[in-house]
Amino acid sequence: MLEKLENGSVVLYEGELYRIIYIYSSGYCEIVNQDSKNVELVKLKELQTFNQTIA
Repeated sequence: MLEKLENGSVVLYEGELYRIIYIYSSGYCEIVNQDSKNVELVKLKELQTFNQTIA
């Protein structure tokens, strides 16, 4: 289950880091790739949360 996601959350999609731009009530969201700046429309269920641990 995904943790609470909101605009600005960092997530994994297809093995790459993305930031959520906008979440629609339909269960879709717009995400932007952190490296290429490409924007994609995807289902929230396709995302994984990204938790970075600082050692």
